[in-house]
Amino acid sequence: MAGAMEFTYRREGCRAFPQMVEAVERSVRSHGFDVVGRHDLQATLAAKGFAIQPLVVLDIAAPGSKLDLCKMQVYAEGDVVWVSAIRPVALWREIRGGDESEGSQVEAWVVAVVDAACC
Repeated sequence: MAGAMEFTYRREGCRAFPQMVEAVERSVRSHGFDVVGRHDLQATLAAKGFAIQPLVVLDIAAPGSKLDLCKMQVYAEGDVVWVSAIRPVALWREIRGGDESEGSQVEAWVVAVVDAACC
């Protein structure tokens, strides 16, 4: 599909999985936002008898808010650890039919947070 935008922003991490999760949380806080939820999906599914590779989803919000601004994922594929987030511009384009102006500032922040965490 010509002109298609990737729906997620993804970077390869430079640390082991637990340290990569911590690095993302530090990066979120250093950029002025809060981690308001941490979901260890590997542990949750293991408790139900399902085995998956490490996967943590972080709920990110503006300081003092409980309303999610975005979600970031840290996950392993084989020996590689990845950090990803839904690209706000792509999301706004899908939801609002092409008006991506509202997502541009949030996307710049998401990219900065992911880039800073990934070395």
